[in-house]
Amino acid sequence: MVEDWKITKTIARMPGYSPKTSADLTKLASSRDLAGISQIRYAHDPVPKLPRYIKDIPQRFPETRFEQNAAVLQNGVRLFPREAHLPFRCTIGGAFESRYWRASLDASLKMLKLISEDRSASDIEVNSGITLARLATRELRPGIEDRFNRATTYMYPLGSKERIELLAAMMVMQFLFDDKCEQTSDHTLAPFVSDFRARLEKESTQPEDSQLQQHISGVLRGIRAQDRIKGNGGEEVINTMRKAFQRRRPEGEFATIREYLEFRHDNVGAQFVLASVKFSIGSDVDLSDPRLETFLTLVKDHLSIVNDLASFDKEDRAFKSGADKEIINIVDVVRQLLSLSDDDAKVLAYTIQLQTEESMRDELDRLISRDELTASHWHYLHALFISAAGNAFYSMISSRYGGEPARIPAAESKKRKASVQLPSPRTMRGGFGMSWVREECDENHEIWVDRNAIKVAESC
Repeated sequence: MVEDWKITKTIARMPGYSPKTSADLTKLASSRDLAGISQIRYAHDPVPKLPRYIKDIPQRFPETRFEQNAAVLQNGVRLFPREAHLPFRCTIGGAFESRYWRASLDASLKMLKLISEDRSASDIEVNSGITLARLATRELRPGIEDRFNRATTYMYPLGSKERIELLAAMMVMQFLFDDKCEQTSDHTLAPFVSDFRARLEKESTQPEDSQLQQHISGVLRGIRAQDRIKGNGGEEVINTMRKAFQRRRPEGEFATIREYLEFRHDNVGAQFVLASVKFSIGSDVDLSDPRLETFLTLVKDHLSIVNDLASFDKEDRAFKSGADKEIINIVDVVRQLLSLSDDDAKVLAYTIQLQTEESMRDELDRLISRDELTASHWHYLHALFISAAGNAFYSMISSRYGGEPARIPAAESKKRKASVQLPSPRTMRGGFGMSWVREECDENHEIWVDRNAIKVAESC
């Protein structure tokens, strides 16, 4: 675990990426897999002014344990972001994409579409006049394939098609409420939250009057059905979802980095990720096993730091503009504790991430030397290692953080008015009856309008 901000080990320079090097996406996957992966359109560098004295190389999962889990890799495609000259600010080797990324997007679209049309969600105001239904509609605007919906395919790439679809649906709820419910009064959210929480119970008798209610109940039944086939992580995924409506607020300034990270674990939904990784591979490993505690804590640290680095610029702009009342980010904590500039605070936060990654590998080596874990334990630790790398990869390629300035030039579309038909959540070829047109576009903003509705979204 990170007990201090100082990085204590020297490691060698990461090859491949340079701010002056253009991305070469033909090298992102093997020639055998390249045609089957999703398109990468953004490459966000959270630490663009990295000093030359910061050195890093990939940390590999222990070779002796890798072979035990080789069979599960059939569900994922190995990615090589450094060879593709992408700004992959992570030393954990082994980023993968699920071969079922289309099914994952399909499941996300279906959930968002149902929320956008549900009458109960249309009455819930989450922020400044924006209802939950409208927030879902906002996420349905063109470019959806480059936002939070992609996280599932990189963070849980070893799962079967059925498990990926179920996790994608749950991730919609996790991300929607991560973004907005913490700014919403309990009174405002009460009807939707009480209904959703009731459905999370095993013996729920909640009515299924709407298509959304039917679908949510169906997803929960599907998760529990997978547990009956293999593993017991599904119930843990459901249990951690209850905390999506219980985000803690900081009670004051943080005195240390450790204090901040302990707070952030809950705030970032780290336990949901640990449970989702377990569910994705059908594991029955006990997450409260004291032998795993150190590594799991390091992974939660890593999830928090990577998320904070990726989102800092966006959150800092929102805070300084008055759009957000506070900023909860490790870069800001470092900036305040040490009176650093923004760029220096980013660099220091990144060295904490590097130290965390080094500590993760050290802990794996320690666990090998003790030789107490079963193949099931190593299967789970390997999937978690891959998930941490996947979180870093998603944070880099998502438009959610970098916005238009991070768009890869080769993938940039012409900035002119153009109609876009959003694909169907069921077929990915039909339509929702929404026809979107881009009204304005500059370097940092796009505004889209549904011809059949009203202006709903401003990105970035």
